[in-house]
Amino acid sequence: MIANTAQQTQGGEAMLHAQDYLQVLKSRWKEALLVFLLVFVSCAVITKMMTPRYTSSMTAEVMPPREIINVANTGANPINAVISETASYMQTQFEIMVSQQNLIAIANKLDLPNEWKTDEVSAAGMLSGMIKVMPRKNTNLVDISVENSDPRVAQQICQAVVDCYRELREEKENAVINEAINKRYEVLRSRQDELERKADVVRQFIRAGRYIANIWDQNGHGALQSTGAEEQTLQKLSDQRLTLDNEIANMMVHIDKLQNLKDEELLSYVTRTGLLTAESYCSAKVRELNSQFNKEDDERDKMLLMGYGENHPVLKRLEEQHNSTKEQLYAELLGMRDAMVDQLDVKKAESANLSQRYEEAKKQLKDKTLEDQKVKSALQEYASEKARFDKLENDYIADKMRMLAPRACMEVYSRPGVASVPTSPNYRLNLIIGAVIGGVLGVIVAFVFDYFDTSIKTLEDAERGLGLPVLGVIPQDAGLLILQGNSSPDAEAYRILRTNIELKKSLYKATTFAVVSSNAGEGKTTTLSNLAYVFAQAGYSTLMVDADLRRPRLARYAELKSDVGISNYLAGAKELKEVIFQTGVPNLYLMPSGPIPADPSGMIGSFRMEQLIAEVSKRFDVVLFDSPPVLGVSDASLLVSKADASLLVLKPRKMPLKALLRTKSLIQNAGGQLMGLIMNNVDISGDTQYQYYTTYYSYYSSDRKRKEPVTPGLVAAQRADKDKESKDFASSPAENSTSADDSGDIY
Repeated sequence: MIANTAQQTQGGEAMLHAQDYLQVLKSRWKEALLVFLLVFVSCAVITKMMTPRYTSSMTAEVMPPREIINVANTGANPINAVISETASYMQTQFEIMVSQQNLIAIANKLDLPNEWKTDEVSAAGMLSGMIKVMPRKNTNLVDISVENSDPRVAQQICQAVVDCYRELREEKENAVINEAINKRYEVLRSRQDELERKADVVRQFIRAGRYIANIWDQNGHGALQSTGAEEQTLQKLSDQRLTLDNEIANMMVHIDKLQNLKDEELLSYVTRTGLLTAESYCSAKVRELNSQFNKEDDERDKMLLMGYGENHPVLKRLEEQHNSTKEQLYAELLGMRDAMVDQLDVKKAESANLSQRYEEAKKQLKDKTLEDQKVKSALQEYASEKARFDKLENDYIADKMRMLAPRACMEVYSRPGVASVPTSPNYRLNLIIGAVIGGVLGVIVAFVFDYFDTSIKTLEDAERGLGLPVLGVIPQDAGLLILQGNSSPDAEAYRILRTNIELKKSLYKATTFAVVSSNAGEGKTTTLSNLAYVFAQAGYSTLMVDADLRRPRLARYAELKSDVGISNYLAGAKELKEVIFQTGVPNLYLMPSGPIPADPSGMIGSFRMEQLIAEVSKRFDVVLFDSPPVLGVSDASLLVSKADASLLVLKPRKMPLKALLRTKSLIQNAGGQLMGLIMNNVDISGDTQYQYYTTYYSYYSSDRKRKEPVTPGLVAAQRADKDKESKDFASSPAENSTSADDSGDIY
């Protein structure tokens, strides 16, 4: 089961990597397509501009060389000119066909230097690019093809390749064989003198009596005198010396042990080691006393068993006799020990004598063996030289006969013809190759661009690089929930974001949230609007504050005008209740930006801003502030320092990690608390790590008619008072007709 789980895990990881690669290609398809088109079009143009070329071809068989002339190892001066068929012989011949020597011969045969207005070496170089020699595997067949813009010239060159190779090879083989035969004859004469010299050496040993001459013949066969007697003598002396050395070693061991033993210990040792039974060490008297000692000891034990007392006269006499025997035995054992020492000296002297005799016999055998080896070596040298001479003589005669038998070096099976259709350029093949190369280069460029792209791409990259949790993943092209309603499939992504914020609200004790981004175009305002919508749908009294006093857009999302808003309040021109408007969504309120001020940063950092935040925190459950980009202006840094927590919206593959780290640093240095990240505009259908989001969203989108769950009664009761207070506090179309006229219709 564990193995199956591991295999499933490995399979899942492989699928994940494959989908990651597809995601890279999907995001970089424009670059890949551009490279593909450049390569493909270039290949098509180059192919169109190429000159048509014609090919003429033929098939021939390269024959093995003439009969092998093996003249190596024939003496002190071996012949190096050898023609033999080796494993690489055929491959070598195929290379010779396109060698410079053969190409020059082709050029001269067809008078190409004059026709092409160049020298023969340059003409050979031009031919090397036209001729192709392609051997067929496991055969001696070779296909020869020539490509040229003139089909007739191609046919002539193809035929000349075979003709010139045949002439070149025949000339070379005949020259080598003639030279080898001449050298073989020279060697044959020199080896004859050497053979006679070795025969004289053998004759000298015959005259000296070290060789049995009556069975020696001219082939070097014979018999030596036997050295068996000397070998037997040497072996006998070796065995005697080994036996004596073993006896001396044993005696030295026993003597060393006996030196430190006395009386009973001495008797126990000789009994245990068997020295009493060895006639070479122990005398007959010692064995007799030992036998009598054991017998008296047994009689004493029997009498004690029969009931005799220790003071019985018979037992006392036996005891006295037993003690006397024991003293005599101990005395004899001491004498035996001294006798063994004397015997050891005798054995050592005998061993030295044997060693001297052994060395003399060994020297005699060695001298005789060395002399026999000389004789044997002389016989072997003569026999080898005789066999070599006979073979060399036979080969010389055979080679003279082979020279008379001609043999073809190449057989042609198909003649070259004149081509009528050009073989290159191959438009279809070139376009296919261009398409393949363009596709491969496009993929490589896409991956190279992605490798050097340091922007945040995945959820794991964001959490690992910024050290912050991702609270929500918003799908690509999510619309405004205020316009779409809660049946939109995108709403579930914002509900997940709302839930994660709810779980962290108590930790940060947050009511006011600054929704910020590093740069413009990351979907910050849309995210804030939809997040406020789902908070209001959950029963929270929610206020949206358009604090982006440079490019306000939040009022347009709520279909309100921004003529009256937060800038009027911060300037002291309006009261707070005059700049908060209820939207067409229950529990959802909006504070527009108002007129764009000359100094937005000064207003955001003013004391009136702190009063505004303190007041709306009391009257609303959730307050969301829209702000300018953090890296663009200082407004966002001032805003995050006053809000309870901040939510950083980032778009994958837009901002590099360094810029996001700079954004995080600015927020933290300003005193803001970053609750987490919101991944916006994510392609959850094409990115593997967001597949579970796709599952959830698909589930909820399939049930478009389901109703939004109602807030539980207890939570609704707890929020009823605050919601009522927010409604009373916010402007309505009836109570704020002036504001409505100034700022647009209120829904």
